[in-house]
Amino acid sequence: MSRIKNATPEHYFEEYLYKKDVNDKVYKKTWVGLLGNCLCFYSNHKDLRCVDSLSLENFICFKEPTTSPSEYLFSLCMTGREVQFKTDSLESREMWRAYIITVAELNIPQSVTLLPGPLLSLREALEKEKLRRSQEDVEEMPSCFHNVSRSEAETLLKQFPDCGSLLLRPGGSPQTVSVTTCQRNVGSFVLKHYRVTQEQNKYVIQVEPPVTCPSLAQVVNHFRKTTKNLLIPFEKANEYENKIGVLEVDGEDGVATVRYPTETSGTTRISNKGNVPPPLPREPIPQETYENPNDGYTAQEMIRQAPEMTTRRVHIPLQPVNKYKGPEGARHGAPSLNSGLDEELKRKLQLRRAMVE
Repeated sequence: MSRIKNATPEHYFEEYLYKKDVNDKVYKKTWVGLLGNCLCFYSNHKDLRCVDSLSLENFICFKEPTTSPSEYLFSLCMTGREVQFKTDSLESREMWRAYIITVAELNIPQSVTLLPGPLLSLREALEKEKLRRSQEDVEEMPSCFHNVSRSEAETLLKQFPDCGSLLLRPGGSPQTVSVTTCQRNVGSFVLKHYRVTQEQNKYVIQVEPPVTCPSLAQVVNHFRKTTKNLLIPFEKANEYENKIGVLEVDGEDGVATVRYPTETSGTTRISNKGNVPPPLPREPIPQETYENPNDGYTAQEMIRQAPEMTTRRVHIPLQPVNKYKGPEGARHGAPSLNSGLDEELKRKLQLRRAMVE
């Protein structure tokens, strides 16, 4: 049976790296992808959920040690933190240096030495990152933020434990956010709630001692790092797809991957020629009722049959007829169009109306 795997995240650059954090004694091999201005770490290249992340918001510099040049080491100096990495080649280290500095500073460093193809990809990543940041008018809420109450958050975490164990929700006031966590313990659930307050441009987790974070995403990362990734952000799967996916199965390992074809911008017009759907059912349009006074009779026939038609009240539209045409009509004393009807016809009509009345 094939295993279904969703589309991989659209990283600007991704590759295997060896990472050593502050509390690590040796380097650990991990799959790393640059997603926005954040480094996401995965167990391997097939995993879709990152196990850790490193934001470049507090990036200071990219440091390359002068010792051991054959090991291709580099360090990321962050505010109050330094993370060490090791690559397999000099080209790989140069690619990471170019992408990290470009995304962190929104500028391609002049000292970068890349071939035309990778350099073009780097410029495209820079344009995407500039567009992404320009669209962030307000702070983007983490994906684990849900507009639910305290009891609803507890219910979600208990009913869907596979979706995560940490959830953000609105607090008791506009300046607060609540964090709800849920962990299993011998067949039962341990639920905890934490308060986060917003103070100017920072968020403070109300614990002892208080913890200050620059964004809500960093609040989530603090809970993950403090618990050594035992708390996973709650991300409930969407019941509806927002893209058309194509399932492709690898013949070697049997892994099925959902690929999303590139769609052109704008509305796609689909021709329905030869396959016209049936019209929607409608209520029958009511036929308007009109009186039909003559029922196909001419004016003279109606006059002759007036005694038999006394049961209906009718109205006969009559048009005056001019027997004389052109300028000859005026010389021969032709009556005008508005001179009236024939006197005999008027007399018969008056007789008929009297009989009807």
